[in-house]
Amino acid sequence: MEEQYKDIKRLVKEAGAEHPSVDFLQNVMSEIKITSVDRSITYQPLISKKAWLVMGVLIIGILISLPFLSEGTSILDKMDFSFLNGVKNPFAGFKLHSATMYGIIFLAILFMVQITVIKRRIDKIYSV
Repeated sequence: MEEQYKDIKRLVKEAGAEHPSVDFLQNVMSEIKITSVDRSITYQPLISKKAWLVMGVLIIGILISLPFLSEGTSILDKMDFSFLNGVKNPFAGFKLHSATMYGIIFLAILFMVQITVIKRRIDKIYSV
């Protein structure tokens, strides 16, 4: 096993240490100055304010309606689809178990907390 390493040691000694040229740092810095962009980066959010508003309204609507969909009561049974000719109520026996309702509410709350924490962290990282 040591015989393999003797060959490597010999090759490293022959190659020697490599040293950069004297003006290496100056050359690198001049290239950086040439390629640097002077204009500032404008921030554009991935999700617009209108989309956040729509998502917020939907989530709040779902959270408010969840207690009405729990066991025993169903607001969807009372909905009238008679204006559509021949269409039965598609939600006619739909009921959410209370455990499912609490799970959805808990996940929605955790999602909102996670969004605020991530937004603060991103703002802190990219603040000028």
